Amino acid sequence: MTSPRPIDYRTPRGRLHLPKMLDRLVRAGTRFQPAAERSHLVAANVTGYLATVSSCCYAVSYALQDFASLKALVAGNIISAAITASTPLFHRYGPTVAGLVLTATIFSTIFYFIAMLGHDSGIQLNYLAAAAITFLVLGIHRIRLVVTIILLAAVLHIAAWFLFPTGHLADRLPPDFLSQTYTLSAISMTAIISVVVFYVLRLLRREQFRSNALLLNVLPASIADRLMQAPDQTIARRHEQASVLFADLCGFTPLTAKLSPADLITLLDRLFSAFDAQASRLGVEKIKTIGDAYMVVSGAPEPRDDHATALVELSKAMIAATLEVAASTGHDLSVRIGIASGGLTAGVIGQSKFAYDVWGNTVNRAARLETCGAPGDITIDQATKELLAADVNVEFLGDVDLKGIGPTPVWRLLASQFASRKSGS
Repeated sequence: MTSPRPIDYRTPRGRLHLPKMLDRLVRAGTRFQPAAERSHLVAANVTGYLATVSSCCYAVSYALQDFASLKALVAGNIISAAITASTPLFHRYGPTVAGLVLTATIFSTIFYFIAMLGHDSGIQLNYLAAAAITFLVLGIHRIRLVVTIILLAAVLHIAAWFLFPTGHLADRLPPDFLSQTYTLSAISMTAIISVVVFYVLRLLRREQFRSNALLLNVLPASIADRLMQAPDQTIARRHEQASVLFADLCGFTPLTAKLSPADLITLLDRLFSAFDAQASRLGVEKIKTIGDAYMVVSGAPEPRDDHATALVELSKAMIAATLEVAASTGHDLSVRIGIASGGLTAGVIGQSKFAYDVWGNTVNRAARLETCGAPGDITIDQATKELLAADVNVEFLGDVDLKGIGPTPVWRLLASQFASRKSGS
């Protein structure tokens, strides 16, 4: 049976990019708001702008139709447009203020216009749009407030229907005016709902890709894919053929007393970023960093025949990168590396903070091998040596009593095969 094709969560396809000026406009007033509220505030902005456009269209339509008779409607729409266009200004007063101002403005002006034109104008349809958009503007976490506004919209819609079968301006309206107004109401309501829902879903999709990208920074792609498709599934697997690398910086501890915290972190970040780049190039999986130690696995989560060779190549690249950083900064740095091969268990632990980790004798052996080497050494076990090509030059160091493991045959890769070593303290 063919396994499902992994989903690429890292690259959103078909994303619609808004012009910069328009994107800034819809995000106005949201920059310093909590991240959880921004999508709702953007929804409020978009709703306010669309309501402004709608009110302006109504005002122009009424002015062109008969300004003298409909000037009250023109003035009402202009006032409504001025308030809704100011939506971003209300965000500074709290995450719900803009939504409540929009609700009060739109609900009151709709009721006023129905009183002027009667229910045959169809303006009461805007209550339905407002009720739908309330969820997006205020958020489902404010469900009581949202339900209250939705019920208010329903009450006002029904009340307007029964209270204003004909409007106060009915005798001044030209023929077919109500039909035109109904058509404009239906079009504006459909457009507002469609645009607001589209833009909020677009924001949510972008946030989803950001979250997935963060997940891919801490988990292998295949593991992240399984976790996204089955969040409650326990992810654990036994790998009989894999290799583990432990590396430790020599000469780093004395620097902690000499460098400022910012300089220390910058140095460590530069070095580990170089290690990350080489690990990515070779297709091996970084497990974690512990202080100035660095841990990598090859052959998990995806099996590969050259798992030991890949870590030896990574070791050479790590030594070269360390020497380069040491030479450019003038700091006395080197790296000590241990590699072991064999079986191990790999899986994901944690509920709120996920971590992909590996366990077993192979992991413990790699950690002990790293400690028994000299600065600049790559020490390996018997299993790793047997997996390397015959032309790889190694030196037998004898049976070393590894802590917690016992006497273990240990080999060292000869320095002639990679960049010259630099001794560290």
